[in-house]
Amino acid sequence: MHRIVLIDNNMERAEILREALAGEGQMVVDIFGWSALSWQRLEKLQPDVIIAEAGSPERDVLEHIVFLSETLELPVVVLGAPEDENTMRRAIRAGVAAYVAHGISAQDIAPILKVAALRYAEYRQLRKELADTKNALSERKQIEKAKGILMRDLQIDEAEAYRRMRRLAMDKGKKLGEIAEMVITVGEAGES
Repeated sequence: MHRIVLIDNNMERAEILREALAGEGQMVVDIFGWSALSWQRLEKLQPDVIIAEAGSPERDVLEHIVFLSETLELPVVVLGAPEDENTMRRAIRAGVAAYVAHGISAQDIAPILKVAALRYAEYRQLRKELADTKNALSERKQIEKAKGILMRDLQIDEAEAYRRMRRLAMDKGKKLGEIAEMVITVGEAGES
């Protein structure tokens, strides 16, 4: 069972969807329209999934959906979405877990929610791996820069510069990247 928040400007349609979700063993914890959207309210409700109706003409709904997905780190299922390819691409890039442009039946709800939750978990894992890779690359660049400073200042070769940084990291109980930052800071201060 998922805790679901419905966002839809058409309350009659939202109530029908709430009943269909309840019939499938899901729990809708709240329903509100786009104009009543409150991030604090959403955080307080602690939903597992947000189902958002995207046909609202008064706002750039996709931007709000992107914000929901990224800020609250929740799977967002978009219903009634525009069928144009550009909008679909933006939604997928933003991490929307399911994008349904056509009507759905009550029986479609449970599998869509399962797929949305799995897809969102995969999306979050890929984002984490990307961030980790970027951090590792940045740290590697810092280490290379620090080695260059040590080689220049101490007139030693690259292997010796690396060995000294490693030894200092082990002696201080710090990561090699932290030692590299210190070497760079001291090296740049000496250049001034």
